[in-house]
Amino acid sequence: MSTILDPLLVPDQVRLTDADRRAAVNKLHSAVRQAALTPAQASDRQDQVFAARTRGELRNVLSGVANAAPPRGLTMALRAVTGVWLVACVVQFVVWIALALFGHFDGPWWLWSDLGLGAVVAILWWTNESYHRKSDVLVAQ
Repeated sequence: MSTILDPLLVPDQVRLTDADRRAAVNKLHSAVRQAALTPAQASDRQDQVFAARTRGELRNVLSGVANAAPPRGLTMALRAVTGVWLVACVVQFVVWIALALFGHFDGPWWLWSDLGLGAVVAILWWTNESYHRKSDVLVAQ
């Protein structure tokens, strides 16, 4: 698998960075301040954060802490839409090249749908990444 496409196609298998771990620990501290976790629970989970190697493992550690990890549905939507987008890009480009070879060269008409789907992928990716970058949790009261 290409490391460029990993965050889009397999976001739960992306290796954790130090920034991801720091953000997760800060979320645990935030959950303690808001009484969503006890200090003992946060301490246990903090040890698990440092043992975790992928974002999927981190999701399991942060389960039960509201708004700490991206919802599984968001991750699945990112994977599905990215797959559809990549297939659409390749198929439309191949058709465009085939038409060009037979003398029907038009402008790159396929870019319009690829850019539109690409924008949806970008929004889903940005939303998914925002969960990993924020360092606090918002607990509904």
